[in-house]
Amino acid sequence: MTLLAMQRSVGNTAVVQMIRTGAFPGPVVQRMPQDGSGAGSSSAGRAPGEIMKEIKSQIKKVPEGADEPLMKEYGGLRQGRAHAEMDMRFPRSKEGQEAQQTLTETSVLLFDSMKGAQERARVQDPEVEEEGDDREVQGMLINDRLVFASNFDASVDTLVQVGSEEAGAAPTVEQLLAIEQSEEGRSRGLRNHEQRNTGEKLASYRRKNKAIIDGQRGTPGGEQGRGNDPAAQALHAKLSQPVIVLDLHSENLREMLTDTAHEGRVFLLRFGSGPGGAKQGRPDRSVHAEQKLLLALSAAGIRPQHDVRGPLAISGKYRPCMGCAAALMYYRERLGFGQLSFNPNYGHFFQSSVNSLYEHHRHMIDEHYLGFIRHMVEEEVTSTPAGWNEGAPEGAEERRGGPTLRVPGKYASRQADNTPPNSDAEDGPEDMPYRRIPERRLERTWEQETAHIGIGTGAAQTTWRRTGETLSPEQARELHDLWNLGSDRRTPTEADWHRALDLAGQYHTQQGMTYEYLGGVVGRHPEKFGSMIAKHLKEGPQRHVPTRSSKIESRPRKRVKTAKEDKQFIQGGKIDDDGKAALTAVIERLLPRSSWCQAWKQRHDTGTGPDLKPIKAPDELLMKITELRENPGYDVPSMSQFLYTGENGDNLRKAISRKGKKLLGARRSTTGGPAPVDYDGDTEMAGL
Repeated sequence: MTLLAMQRSVGNTAVVQMIRTGAFPGPVVQRMPQDGSGAGSSSAGRAPGEIMKEIKSQIKKVPEGADEPLMKEYGGLRQGRAHAEMDMRFPRSKEGQEAQQTLTETSVLLFDSMKGAQERARVQDPEVEEEGDDREVQGMLINDRLVFASNFDASVDTLVQVGSEEAGAAPTVEQLLAIEQSEEGRSRGLRNHEQRNTGEKLASYRRKNKAIIDGQRGTPGGEQGRGNDPAAQALHAKLSQPVIVLDLHSENLREMLTDTAHEGRVFLLRFGSGPGGAKQGRPDRSVHAEQKLLLALSAAGIRPQHDVRGPLAISGKYRPCMGCAAALMYYRERLGFGQLSFNPNYGHFFQSSVNSLYEHHRHMIDEHYLGFIRHMVEEEVTSTPAGWNEGAPEGAEERRGGPTLRVPGKYASRQADNTPPNSDAEDGPEDMPYRRIPERRLERTWEQETAHIGIGTGAAQTTWRRTGETLSPEQARELHDLWNLGSDRRTPTEADWHRALDLAGQYHTQQGMTYEYLGGVVGRHPEKFGSMIAKHLKEGPQRHVPTRSSKIESRPRKRVKTAKEDKQFIQGGKIDDDGKAALTAVIERLLPRSSWCQAWKQRHDTGTGPDLKPIKAPDELLMKITELRENPGYDVPSMSQFLYTGENGDNLRKAISRKGKKLLGARRSTTGGPAPVDYDGDTEMAGL
């Protein structure tokens, strides 16, 4: 039985057990050791619940003499709260932060691998459930070993399962990083400049990672003018050893994080089946990755002055949100982890992050934690990254280690990445396979006049309607489009439905809007949609399978039907030269970035090969096929034969019915209307 087959029959946990250390259900430690080791305790004072109320008040506080709070709400709170003006941080030197740089770059690559593994798993089993809407990976260097965590345990499980399937054994980190997401998947929901930014960054990080794997980067003492990098050394130390999947409830968690025998190992951290993790019959829950790493220190009883040797660093794909940044500060300033390094240039505030801390790290929700939040709100400003190739303009200042410019919040990036480095790597001559570029050339200087709008203009407070009233036109369109068209305004994904249910749940619980009204907004039967909202609020994201029967008809059905559905698709004329030319033109245009079109061309040129699956065809091509079916009315079998999707056209007929018509209808509904709003930005994980 293959690993993926095992996963489907006995579950994720059983498969991953082959390379996991022994695990047993146990409580997550809520307090740090009190043995004079420097691990301070939570101070006596107000109860954590009172502190939580004060944090909410602090975030919404309007300064004396001001008309608005310091923290604005962005994207109707889907992008959290942040200051009206933010510090845009431009590519900078990472000198002295080499370990953090490697943690960030490896986390970005690992995140891409997780998404790639999910794609491959769906290819092998199209019915496999969607993974949680992971947004980040964070890494920790501790005692010369590396620990990585994501938002959802399922992402770790799928990555290891696919890696094991392809490697034929428990995979190494090098084998896992060889799993890459497709260009189509990677660019979904991103604007053109964001796609380029992501692509260039990934390419650079892969070059650096290759140099680490080859032993050229991260050599003891540094290389080519670069400082010592203990994270790169740990990554290279035991390349041939498989990764270890580690639960927070593993009985040997402490040993794995402290024993010298495990130096140089790479761990993938899961919450596991204990408190706070996924429960029987319930979906995996999202936890900010930094919080999982801090929980590992707590659950293992790590004493900073006794159990930590050498540097301790946490860094990843994203900069920490405000709540996580305050938690990292608390561990460093109050719990004795003075050696802990992380990015202090925090991102947006998400109430869900603080709620998660209250659930899992209640020992730190005290006056000191509140003080960190208050300082960040009143004395600092939110940070946002510039693009990979954007240089600082005149007027930028050196602040916290790099060039920074105060900009209006609307220009803040939708991708809350860590600030990019100003360095790069390239292949050199044979005697120097890896050549470091200490300061790469940036293609353009950031200018406000030509800058891309990012998260948009924030509001002092999101305009909610009174109980029983209706949504504003903008809110109604957002909810409707997110449910029916998706963030790319073409096809909704599981993540889009989850975010729509989050919004609908807020409207229902906070503003008292009825299920009947909300169902009408999205075009679903009130009872069905209300049931979905209630289940989503109670149990978290569920898999959504749309059905025609539960949709509300916007107008009476036409009673005219001339033939059975399958018969309708064979009516009409055979595809002629004009039709073939129209389809070929679309295929040729998509050829550079579509594997489906490349397979069609190979079949067309050679005259042999397997039939293609029409449901996998690019959306643009499928819309063109549907359009040609309508006018001039080519029959499906002849189009299917030309496209090599089967002689009788049955699969193409299903693709047109199930997907093509929907895509074409969505496109037509937006033609001539206002510019589509792009909702798939750097939103909070799993819609929280």
